[in-house]
Amino acid sequence: MSTGASSTPTRSRGSAVPANTIAITGLGMVSAIGSDVTSSCASARAGLTRWREFDIQETDEDTLEAVPLKGQEVSSLTLGFEGFARLLRLGDAALRDLMEHSGLERPAFAQTGIHLQLPGTWLEEVHLQESLLDQLPAEEYERIHRGFDTERNEKREQLMRRFLPELLALNQLPLAPRTQVYAFGGAATFTQVLARAVEALRSRALERCIVGGIDSWVDGETLTQAYEMGLLRTLNRPVGRFPGEAAAFVLLERLDSARARGARVEALLGPVASTVEAGHRFSGSPLTGAALFKAITACFPEEARQTEEVDLSIVNLNGDELRSREYGYTLVRLQEAGLPASSRRWYVPEHFGEIGAATGAVAICMGVRGFMRRYARSPSILVSLLDDELPRGAFLIRDIPWREDEAGATAPHGRQS
Repeated sequence: MSTGASSTPTRSRGSAVPANTIAITGLGMVSAIGSDVTSSCASARAGLTRWREFDIQETDEDTLEAVPLKGQEVSSLTLGFEGFARLLRLGDAALRDLMEHSGLERPAFAQTGIHLQLPGTWLEEVHLQESLLDQLPAEEYERIHRGFDTERNEKREQLMRRFLPELLALNQLPLAPRTQVYAFGGAATFTQVLARAVEALRSRALERCIVGGIDSWVDGETLTQAYEMGLLRTLNRPVGRFPGEAAAFVLLERLDSARARGARVEALLGPVASTVEAGHRFSGSPLTGAALFKAITACFPEEARQTEEVDLSIVNLNGDELRSREYGYTLVRLQEAGLPASSRRWYVPEHFGEIGAATGAVAICMGVRGFMRRYARSPSILVSLLDDELPRGAFLIRDIPWREDEAGATAPHGRQS
């Protein structure tokens, strides 16, 4: 699945960019290292981190002392909150930031939608299988698994009834129910969410769309399951991920619509592509990089390969050995195909920890802020998303070709850069 601009923007005046190009006109974010998108991305740029010790402890094999796990937590917002309430707290802060950043005003609400990604149940399902399958007869396991499926579906239905209405009410955003779309999954699922939002904008079903993700890998059961499945880095396990939590939103509009309302265009969205792998990380299927390569290739149609300048990639490598190996295989394939393989790279989890469903939106925030503050040093940025689950995805974000014309200009809406 691929969608994007029909032609590559030139490095000239804005009038050269097609009117139906998707513009990024607002950002909102909260993370362990920043209460908003500006401070979060500036802190990442400066290499700052904010670690917290958790209740789960592991015995150091050398000293025999108990050592707590570490991760990145938005403790100012989430301490004492779990599950639904925790995600709502994160989402509320990020959406408030988006509203202030974008200058979106009430008359625009009637033509605005929201596409939200929340964490899926893959981790919980695999943890259940790993912990019960070898211990119970097949009939008993199937009975427990059916009960899990029933409970999962009931929880998801309840979540879909409550989450967006409550989140929107907190921010006084009266968006129509038909414009509220959910997705559930890991980092690469975000490209599917993004593609659906672009389709809604291009078909004029919406004038603008808020797209984002919220996730917490430090929340109670998720943290425990990730630790027990050997996914986290510890003193005794030198490879693996550090858990984190974050929420991020981006505002997308067609360029003509953005100009009509006098919005500040901060970047442009290029092609978006999503594929699936043959198996997940615990399925036993080899991960050869073919799926991610296919998604990246779809972002570079033949007619644009000579003109698309990509000197920076944003990737969600997180310290996991299997993920690094898969990305390495992808780079080999890209090199052979003459696609961007040796560019500079930023790694989302390096700054924010593992943030799952929030990864894609955070990557956009990082890239756009890099454009706005002029340290990205690349006309286009390739975002590549790997996953523990089946999806793989990639998309391009592009700097506005009239950036130099706006140097020193005052933004018409929202706070300053």
